[in-house]
Amino acid sequence: MRQYQKPRIARSIKQGTPPRGHFEPTEKQLETLKNVSEVVLVVGMLVGTLALTVVAPNIFQALDKMSWAKRTYRSRDFKRQDQQKKIVKSLYYLKRKGYVELIPEGEDFKMKITQKGRKKIQKMNFGNLQINITKPWNGRWWVIVSDVPKEFRRRADYLRAKFKEMKFYPLQRTVWVFPFDPRDEVDFVAAYYHLDRYVTAMEVVTLDPSDKKLLRGYFRERGIL
Repeated sequence: MRQYQKPRIARSIKQGTPPRGHFEPTEKQLETLKNVSEVVLVVGMLVGTLALTVVAPNIFQALDKMSWAKRTYRSRDFKRQDQQKKIVKSLYYLKRKGYVELIPEGEDFKMKITQKGRKKIQKMNFGNLQINITKPWNGRWWVIVSDVPKEFRRRADYLRAKFKEMKFYPLQRTVWVFPFDPRDEVDFVAAYYHLDRYVTAMEVVTLDPSDKKLLRGYFRERGIL
């Protein structure tokens, strides 16, 4: 069965129709993707359950913007041929791992992201999560406060470790500071650990002068300010 499907999948990709809709990952999403399999998975998530002839052109479009892909390929003809092979290989890898389903539909296949695939994407996003820095800075601070019950102590430890990795400053054990709006990322991290009901963010105009001096030095050393 696999020997019969493989050329059909390759043909579906090769005969793809022009992109329809806005299925391409954002620049921020693209920056976190490290290989063709991840691009295929994320584009598939954005597209939903559609035929490969529709999905494939959106994958090509995304790959065209990847810096590592541009370094790999030479001429455009070679680029497309090589990309086709890599996409086919990635689809079989993702199917074998249980991240996608390929459902036969005439001479084409529908690509469907499984629940396992959705969890994989969530982990990919979580591992590469960074705060969006939009300079110039407006001079205000964002304070994150967590009030996690003792029975969730381990999750609270994971939460603090993630905030530290994301370069938040620990003003106190349960109080963190960042100079740019981190609400989307904080919501994502808190929900990931099922602690969203215990975490809140607030924008602060005035801080103690000594704290402000400390924070400015900390974030300047890390190239954030």
